[in-house]
Amino acid sequence: MHAIALIFALTLGVLRPPLHIHRLDNGRTLDWKQLKGNVVVIDFWASWCGPCVSSIPKMNAIEAELAGERVKFVAVTYEPRAKAKAFLAGHPMKSTVAIDDDLATFSSFEAWGIPMIYIFDRDGRLASIVHPDNFTADVVRTVLVNAIPHVEQHPGWKDPAGAAKYFREQLELDRAKWGKK
Repeated sequence: MHAIALIFALTLGVLRPPLHIHRLDNGRTLDWKQLKGNVVVIDFWASWCGPCVSSIPKMNAIEAELAGERVKFVAVTYEPRAKAKAFLAGHPMKSTVAIDDDLATFSSFEAWGIPMIYIFDRDGRLASIVHPDNFTADVVRTVLVNAIPHVEQHPGWKDPAGAAKYFREQLELDRAKWGKK
């Protein structure tokens, strides 16, 4: 058995990578200009990911707790629209749900170890990478006051054991079943 080296995909303080996502509700592009001036919480997930699914109620509660604050929550999946909509019918999310239909955003964030939450400050700098188990409203409140939260950071990785290949294969299987969009 061999060990997989964990490598931080993004480091704290770096400027946000590009977004290549479309809103699930209206199909429009969601970009950083629309999120400007807010702390941005980006949650990478998929319907087949048990820890992702189990974190939805907690994410919804935190978003509700921070209502009225300058915080935007974006939940990003790569799954086709029809599949995401069907899943969300039974697992509603308060976040803006977005589709990364070509895995470009998963790639630029190197978000292959889901669930993974990235938190960016109002200037677009990465303030934290956390697993949902360590994500709290206080973590976000710390970023709101321009500080780095004292929380265990998600170790992140570039591509553990071929995850990018797995995601691409899943995407193709899903497209065959659910359609391209």
